[in-house]
Amino acid sequence: MNSKALSALAVLFVSKLAAFAAFDLGASAGSTPYDPYLRPVKQVLGGLNGSSAELTRVAELMRTGHGFRYSFTEPYLAQLPAVTAATKKGDCKAKSLWLAHQLGDRNVRYVIGKATRTSKISHAWLMWNDGSRWWVLDPTNVSKPIPAESTSRNEYIALYSYDSGRSYRHAGLNGGIAQVATKSSPVGSKATAKR
Repeated sequence: MNSKALSALAVLFVSKLAAFAAFDLGASAGSTPYDPYLRPVKQVLGGLNGSSAELTRVAELMRTGHGFRYSFTEPYLAQLPAVTAATKKGDCKAKSLWLAHQLGDRNVRYVIGKATRTSKISHAWLMWNDGSRWWVLDPTNVSKPIPAESTSRNEYIALYSYDSGRSYRHAGLNGGIAQVATKSSPVGSKATAKR
């Protein structure tokens, strides 16, 4: 391989590494402030037993979930996927949990964080690994999967995430933006519906 090819390969590697480093996968956490409200999330994530879904199927499900009417009812608990499917409505927690259930993929995480760095309240979405890269799946705000490495440092700032067996604490907590849901700023209120 000539020096130009090696240089190009090095630049590609460094850019991919930088993009990966910018996307925070979190560190294992023993507990989180949201644990008392995760019963529906743990129930759904614990039942996921499939392997990586096809990206075309994920995109189709994203369009469907995005088309559900936004409806905020419960500030802390996500409604079960069966309710979201039957009513074709839900908040960010409900839409994300519905999507996780539809995917059936163990490679998904339910995320609580900030849609944007300036968001006043928390938001919920999914992180999903298709076997080669991570994706942001936010059926509340967008109708297509977003490659995680393409998100800026000012959007999709994870505070906590959950898979079928673990909780993760994310670096977003160190950025001075952590605000756990309170009665005046619950996860998934109408303010998160549109970024």
